[in-house]
Amino acid sequence: MQPVKLTCISLLTGKEMPIPYKTILCLGNFDGVHPGHLALIRESIRIRKTLGTDVLCGAFCFWEHSSDLLFQRPVEHLNSAEERTELFAKAGLEFVIYADFADLRALSPEVFAKEILANQCHCTAAVCGFNYRFGKGAAGTAEDLSRLLGAPVSVCPAVEIDGAPVSSTRIRTAIREGKVSEAARLLGRPFTLKGPVKHGKELGRKLGFPTANQEFSPFAAVPRHGVYATDCFLDGKWYRGVSNVGNHPTVDVPSTAVNCETYLLDYEGDLYGKTLTVEFLQFLRPEKTFESIETLKKQIALDAEQASKFTE
Repeated sequence: MQPVKLTCISLLTGKEMPIPYKTILCLGNFDGVHPGHLALIRESIRIRKTLGTDVLCGAFCFWEHSSDLLFQRPVEHLNSAEERTELFAKAGLEFVIYADFADLRALSPEVFAKEILANQCHCTAAVCGFNYRFGKGAAGTAEDLSRLLGAPVSVCPAVEIDGAPVSSTRIRTAIREGKVSEAARLLGRPFTLKGPVKHGKELGRKLGFPTANQEFSPFAAVPRHGVYATDCFLDGKWYRGVSNVGNHPTVDVPSTAVNCETYLLDYEGDLYGKTLTVEFLQFLRPEKTFESIETLKKQIALDAEQASKFTE
């Protein structure tokens, strides 16, 4: 078969690089890069110590989540490919190989293992989770992989928190329900929205609480509509914030568009065009319609006070 287009990114430089001559590959979707995924990465680093310094540890995954093409209604993404790449680097991997799921979805498990992993990716050892599936129709199992790959495969058990396996699905559910502190425990870090501050209708400024307006990317996980205590990173500094996820029904005509508006406590300056990172700490209250603008202003002041006093 003709080689499939694969993009290998160095996690040291952030730039494209040739696929290393010998690789140890962590396999999975890695949405969220949660503690279960980190266990795979630690195992790959352990294996590398037994194989020598001429082999590099990396991840093999898809640019998009496989569900984007498999299901009419894709699952929400916990992070973007760019954020996933940053998390791989922090976890100690040396490269990541990205593929387009559409190019591989029709390959049999045998062809995927032999032609893609072994021949193109030079895989000398692999690590996957107990529930890893691969190949057309997800026909290949973790137990099949070693036989088809012709190389050692380490299958990691589930990582449990509160007596149940950590999974991307479990994290998505917590976020959807507004249980962002629970999501943070399962992720090992707060659920985060990172992106540029965009021009809105400047409604917050008119109320005396200027806000940073951000949009959730398509298919991104979106917390329950409501107000949250947040920590915000901007221009190298951290600020406590109060963030509203929703469509501000009191001061605007409600729509299906959902955004995040954040009031940064103790910040003065122009936010437009800057990249803002918002970490969701605690759900404060549901989004609601107020009887007047004055009532809304009083509630925002109370929200800001409550957010300022929040301790993890």
